[in-house]
Amino acid sequence: MDLLHFTPITSVAREAITTYTLESQSRICDLAFANLFGWAVKYETSYAIADDTLFIRFTSPQRPHPAYLIPLRRGGGCITDSLARLRYEAEVGGYPLVIMGITPMCQERLDELCPGAFTFLENEGAADYIYLRERLVSLSGKALQSKRNHVNKFEKLYPNYSYEPITGANALECLEVERAWLEQHGSEEQGEDKEQEVILRLLSSFDELALSGGILRVDGQIIAFTIGSPINETTFGVHIEKANRDYDGAFTIINKLFASTIPECYTYVNREEDLGIEGLRKAKLSYKPDIILPKIAAILRHECSEEL
Repeated sequence: MDLLHFTPITSVAREAITTYTLESQSRICDLAFANLFGWAVKYETSYAIADDTLFIRFTSPQRPHPAYLIPLRRGGGCITDSLARLRYEAEVGGYPLVIMGITPMCQERLDELCPGAFTFLENEGAADYIYLRERLVSLSGKALQSKRNHVNKFEKLYPNYSYEPITGANALECLEVERAWLEQHGSEEQGEDKEQEVILRLLSSFDELALSGGILRVDGQIIAFTIGSPINETTFGVHIEKANRDYDGAFTIINKLFASTIPECYTYVNREEDLGIEGLRKAKLSYKPDIILPKIAAILRHECSEEL
């Protein structure tokens, strides 16, 4: 068996990778090309395509060796028959096989294929919060009354606000909000100063990456912005959302306005993880997610390696 040929993820890899991700059944935020490309500055993300299957490899500060996302076959969901190739990669490299981004459905399939072969670990802070797009737009129902109140209050306080899509022409203006955010709150990556680099990377290649986004202004000044892109054919991801907290309701209204621009073909919106940060968890729960999707790590047990 030959080793896979992994290539660093750059913007030119978008078409090759999204051929697999957009057709997949998986709606985890990790598979959005914007995340693969943006966070490559931290995780050294790379990819390989073999046997009509996409393999994603990355490194993590928590591990001294590579890990992988669950492989994707073109037009299919989570894949199990490519595990032998990943086991071989790990054996040759001399490290344990760790596969990330496994949903409960994938875990069930792995258990059926290789009973007892994997140890499964779940990190609550890595679960994705997924919402019906229509509810984010309408904010209907008693449970979201407070969100409607925030929108109404913002509109009364700042009647001259404006909203516009992000384009290559105005994208870099958003960095002003990001700098102010970091000064107020620090990085959401728990002290690691990579987030601003990721945002600059996405904004600098905004059109090339075919991203979507929105800018909220008051008196012509940007007070909030958001960036998103499709994850698969039914799920749209919101990857970045920043707002100046001095403007009451800014987060709520940019969330609503951006959701209203997401095409109706996307039934769901994945607003990503809470990273184990209590404030983020409360904010995401306050929108009453329709799905909280666990993402599990699978570690191949050495004594079961021959079962693959």
